[in-house]
Amino acid sequence: MKTLTKEDILKGKDKRVTLYLKEYGKNIVIRPLTDGELTEILAKLGGIKFKPDGTPDFEKMDLSKNFELLRIIASKGLVKPKLSPKDLGEMKFGVPEYIGLKVLEISGLVPPEEEEKKS
Repeated sequence: MKTLTKEDILKGKDKRVTLYLKEYGKNIVIRPLTDGELTEILAKLGGIKFKPDGTPDFEKMDLSKNFELLRIIASKGLVKPKLSPKDLGEMKFGVPEYIGLKVLEISGLVPPEEEEKKS
């Protein structure tokens, strides 16, 4: 497992991660969200429940809000190409949510997929 370094922390939203989208056979570039961006997104949607560790509990959110939230997160975190939440709604099913979850993962808000699979 990769360990977070001081350099990673200081880079903040300048960190870039290339993500391969098998549904399109191409790469995109994403970045982590800042605390301010995430706070703004969550405030717009309102009524979000949190787990005891302080992370959002997406399982207790209604499905339409979950998809909307992940499209907004994906839009904010996309560096290349830049897409609006509306643009993301036109993608193949599941892709915007995958991007949104990956943005949350590199932002430190959800555990990496590898860790989930081990559990």
